[in-house]
Amino acid sequence: MKVTATIVFVYGILITIGGIIGFLKGNSQPSLIFGGGFGVALLISAFFISKGKIAAQYIALVLTFLLDGFFTHRFAKTLHFLPAGFLSLASLAVLIVVALKIRRTLKLQ
Repeated sequence: MKVTATIVFVYGILITIGGIIGFLKGNSQPSLIFGGGFGVALLISAFFISKGKIAAQYIALVLTFLLDGFFTHRFAKTLHFLPAGFLSLASLAVLIVVALKIRRTLKLQ
């Protein structure tokens, strides 16, 4: 439980920082709003995952799935590894970790 929460926490920090950098470098308010919003939501999910809340795992899964779709689309459009390609791969890794955690949780019940 702690490993999954830590991974989601680090990913949430990464998304939040990415939104701030997008705003500072490109003056992109959507980057700040969505990066900040998704990042904070992931941080809250990580906190509740660490407390053993199954709903938080599903929320993190959905948020990560949406972000993975966005970053994969952006990477396919620009073919720039940074930031879109890197964040697409990071999102996929987090998606797999959270999905496996949910699977393990369901098997135990």
